[in-house]
Amino acid sequence: MLSSWITRCGLVAGMLLGAFCVPASGQQAKKIDVLRIGTSGSLALNASGTKEQTALEALQSFIRTETGFDNEIIQEKNYEELIQKMGKGELHLGVFQGFEFAWAQEKDSKLRPLALAVDVYHYRYAYLMVRRDGKSTDFAGLQGQVLSLPRAGQGHLQLFIAHLCQAQGKPLTAFLSNIATAETIEDALDDVVDDVVQAEVVDRVGVEAYKRRKPGRFNRLKELTHSTAFPPPLVAYYEGVLDAQTRQRFQDGLLNANRKEKGQRLLNLFKLAGFEVPPNDFSQVLAETRKVYPAPKNATK
Repeated sequence: MLSSWITRCGLVAGMLLGAFCVPASGQQAKKIDVLRIGTSGSLALNASGTKEQTALEALQSFIRTETGFDNEIIQEKNYEELIQKMGKGELHLGVFQGFEFAWAQEKDSKLRPLALAVDVYHYRYAYLMVRRDGKSTDFAGLQGQVLSLPRAGQGHLQLFIAHLCQAQGKPLTAFLSNIATAETIEDALDDVVDDVVQAEVVDRVGVEAYKRRKPGRFNRLKELTHSTAFPPPLVAYYEGVLDAQTRQRFQDGLLNANRKEKGQRLLNLFKLAGFEVPPNDFSQVLAETRKVYPAPKNATK
């Protein structure tokens, strides 16, 4: 599944301000020597090899400079392994895609959100865009056509399009003739305008950015449909692993990352506006996500 290293590492980058302690089971809190941050899925940026490694090293250096902690960013096999290791205290924090967190919290209610990573809005919305003069008036009309997704991982877009295909009684690969990828959201929407592909699934923020940058070409597009709210990527903790005082200090660091020069630079690099506490309707959005996009049945037990 396409998963965004940009958002995941942007989340980790906010974990910056102040040293903290982690309590061992039945013991007083002890000082952390190495901060262990787990994430599920790929850490792929819109780059690979040397570029990805350089970005990761820059992030780790930034955390070390701001907190004094050596740190490890550990890629787990899947979100279920991430939960298990957090529950055992092997990982101090977890970075989840929002829909993964919805699934994870249903499996273990001790998993709690610490802060949401936001780009513009609290929640993510997937938009299906087609040419304004195209023949398709609904998703069914796209059967046998070519659809594009941005290369930079946004897993909620894949969930959305797979859900639409399932509603038509077919898996994604059978409903569409091909799924193309584009280097950027702008390239992907350009391809729709130029009829290289017949449709594009893109996040709401990407649609709005394209409208600002290329209003003329945007007017040649139309929205076919859009998703309900997806929870955004987030940082989570496991109840009982971090004490209340530590959690508060750490959360304060996340929420104030955009007020520090280095924090703002890193947020900009990872295309985040900042971190926010979960809004009042967050639990409702998680429940709706689980209802519309249930966890994969073949998930590891």
